[in-house]
Amino acid sequence: MENDANPNPALIQPMDQKIIQNIKLRYRKLLLTTIVNDPLHNENLEKTQTNVNLKDVVFSLANWASVSTLLINKSWKNLLPNFIDSEVEENVQTEEIQLASLINQLQNRNPMSNTEVLQWAAEADDSLTRNKI
Repeated sequence: MENDANPNPALIQPMDQKIIQNIKLRYRKLLLTTIVNDPLHNENLEKTQTNVNLKDVVFSLANWASVSTLLINKSWKNLLPNFIDSEVEENVQTEEIQLASLINQLQNRNPMSNTEVLQWAAEADDSLTRNKI
């Protein structure tokens, strides 16, 4: 009976991947926006990064509220296969493309291609898998 109350983690873990990816992408977008909007970012990028404090990070985690209902519904696809919608993939890719423009504002000399930005965004998921937050 005890096992019935605790769901199988192997079934549930894949459910949250797109949600976590979406939150992390929005966090990265907010961080890059903060850096780009800092008037000193061209002079000293390291100092600008260190100016981001714990309060900024906590408020940026409020991005959870911006996760769409559609994305949350899509996370159920592994348990309820009939619950699939392709619009979610498009939303995540749009966020990644917006990251590309912010990154390129920071890198005047060596702009990143959309492929490199997508790879950078994918690394957020890899680090989550490795670190098991």
